[in-house]
Amino acid sequence: MKAAVLTATGFQINEEKIPEYGPDQILVKSSGCGVCEGDVFQYITRMNNPESRQEFIRMGHEGSGIVAETGRNVTGFKPGDKVTALGGDYAEYFVTTPDRLAIVPDSIESSMALGEPIACCMSGARRFGVKMGDRVAIIGAGYMGLTCMQLVKLQGAAETVVFDLLDWRLEKAGSLGADVVINSKDRTPAELLAQLGEFDVAIEATGVQAAIDLGTELLRHHGTLNLVGYHQSGGGIRQIDMKTWNFKALTVINSHVRNEAEKLDAMKAALKLMAQGKLDTNALITNYRFADINQAFQDLKARKEGLYKANLIF
Repeated sequence: MKAAVLTATGFQINEEKIPEYGPDQILVKSSGCGVCEGDVFQYITRMNNPESRQEFIRMGHEGSGIVAETGRNVTGFKPGDKVTALGGDYAEYFVTTPDRLAIVPDSIESSMALGEPIACCMSGARRFGVKMGDRVAIIGAGYMGLTCMQLVKLQGAAETVVFDLLDWRLEKAGSLGADVVINSKDRTPAELLAQLGEFDVAIEATGVQAAIDLGTELLRHHGTLNLVGYHQSGGGIRQIDMKTWNFKALTVINSHVRNEAEKLDAMKAALKLMAQGKLDTNALITNYRFADINQAFQDLKARKEGLYKANLIF
């Protein structure tokens, strides 16, 4: 099989043996594998730091495909099933276990299921605390932010306002149902608050300091700030305005979920919404041939217009 490893000069596609699987495991033939922003961050860090380039790295964790073989103890899955996983990598085959795998509904192409990121959004949404009639600010109009925005609308938000620095992302937010879109470039949080008023819930979906600051400013007393963005830059260190958090009596929620059973349940629920046409992720996915993995990462690094989620097709 073909598998990609990150080297000193980018990804290298090697020929490897199809991985062996045990009696409790499942071998999946990949159809697609999404590219996580966490992988892009690692790619950029590696390319910019020569001292970190010695070891080859296998990456990827957003795999979907077709069951090729099952171990003798496996039940609930059979060869030919369309599946998506909490895992998988940049390779033509991967091995997983039933507790990290879900059947993909017939109406969804296996290559487009991308179960892991939708599981993150759905499990996060179950913690958002959105009530019918709430005003909700979504800070960041990337793949995660716009998926979360759609889920917020399903939860009964009366108004969704999406903030970003790029107009083309805001146009997409509007097409997916955002009530208001705001380019927050060169605008202070205080200015935006004066223009828009207070919000009941803010969803931070960028992983940068400025988004935390904006969410803190926009929330009403006893509002809820959800941290969906993965904070990697600056060693993950952020500053928070505890005085304001205390004064406003904010509820601050880490919307990441590390409980695998909870994520699997969330993934299955999100797949149902996708199959019913209530959640549109296809509009946020751009397909690349697996052979073009380096181009995909370069485009993501460059923030190519129209590119939200790159998906490697096998």
